[in-house]
Amino acid sequence: MKMKIWISALLIQGLLACAIQQPPIDSAQWRLMPERAGTAKNTQIPYWLTQGTISVTSPFDSKSFVYRLDDQKYEKDFYNNFITLPSEMVATATRQWLNQAGIFQFAVGNSNTLMPVYLLQGTVDSMYTDFRAGQKPAAVISIEYYLSSADGKSKNNILFRKKYQKREPISDNSAKTIANAQQIALAKILAELEEDLFLASKSFPK
Repeated sequence: MKMKIWISALLIQGLLACAIQQPPIDSAQWRLMPERAGTAKNTQIPYWLTQGTISVTSPFDSKSFVYRLDDQKYEKDFYNNFITLPSEMVATATRQWLNQAGIFQFAVGNSNTLMPVYLLQGTVDSMYTDFRAGQKPAAVISIEYYLSSADGKSKNNILFRKKYQKREPISDNSAKTIANAQQIALAKILAELEEDLFLASKSFPK
């Protein structure tokens, strides 16, 4: 009986030793934070902009990279993740970009105690890498932005609404390439948002 117990203990120790010696599976965390280049525009609105909530539709609302394999099939990559939730990441990137753009006096986060004069919100409808057969592999992001005035003088206070979608080709399926393509796609969306807000702001109520 003692011999059986001793042999079992040796087997368990051997299995544990093998498990410890196995190399860990590589995982990585990524952040999308596009940098705006160029000088700021002339301030059109002498009031601040509050960057409100950015919601993200499922299945793109988790930290995991998402791959689209066919029209109905999506797959999550649990070894490559965003360092924060996409909702927080896109909201921060949008606020910082518009703060640097200079259209408004400045841009603040949603948690700021300043009463909002202009409120920008949005919905991310797509945030995935397209690997469907017959499609060129690409990072896909689509965001719909809404800008409203918080003066309370109008029942319909939506001043601006537009949906943006970008496909950025990828040369390989590495996580770094995918993250870089997503960042480029987001930068293109923010650049277009900046131009559209700059043009539309000329008619915003002061």
